[in-house]
Amino acid sequence: MGPKMRMTKVLSVTELSPHMRRIILTGEALNDLPEGKQSAHVKAIFPDPNDVNKMPRLGLYFGFKKWMRSYTVRAFDKQNLQLTLDFAVNDHQGLASNWALNAQPGDHLGIAGSGGDTKHTDLHADRHLFFGDITALPAIAATLELLPENAQGRVWIQVPDTLDIQTLIAPQGIEINWLVTGDKLTEQFLTGLQSEPENLDNTAIFIAAEASIVRQLKSYLNQHCHYDKRLLYASAYWNQKK
Repeated sequence: MGPKMRMTKVLSVTELSPHMRRIILTGEALNDLPEGKQSAHVKAIFPDPNDVNKMPRLGLYFGFKKWMRSYTVRAFDKQNLQLTLDFAVNDHQGLASNWALNAQPGDHLGIAGSGGDTKHTDLHADRHLFFGDITALPAIAATLELLPENAQGRVWIQVPDTLDIQTLIAPQGIEINWLVTGDKLTEQFLTGLQSEPENLDNTAIFIAAEASIVRQLKSYLNQHCHYDKRLLYASAYWNQKK
């Protein structure tokens, strides 16, 4: 038996930046969605773009997974039944980004989950490192808000435009580096990691980007750094098509 599926409606759409759109969903079906899952994920279930009714089909049937994508829980207001998801848009084509780009209040979106807990391995580690392109920005932003006030560390986030730089809520000891480039495969992630000491004991490391970037950073960690693999979260959020 799979995760519970819920039908929701778009309550509001906000343009956070040229390449990020915030969509708030609502509906009575969210009344049993778990709280405290910021930075965890849900499965968004999208309608067939050719369906004139724009209604996602819920349920387990042959091929149902083709309509599902993982998205970060940016926020959830249990009292008002409002689930916030942030979508990267305007720099690629795809089922989810195209839907988000055209979403209007009243549109429907299915939700399955949520899945698991916070992706960051240890909110109370001595030090924290984050590497992610714009697709990982919602997860990084949500995680930074969960860190204790005395947290220390550094963050590298790729965004296509200076207008995509967001004001993030983070402890004073967290240094945020914005990598402004349209190249999601930028070498600046590796340069950032290389600027860190080789001894990364009790350092919680978050990597979420294109698959080759994840492999590159993991390879550097394995070859040059002493770190606890139990404190590493590394996920390929997408794959560059050949």
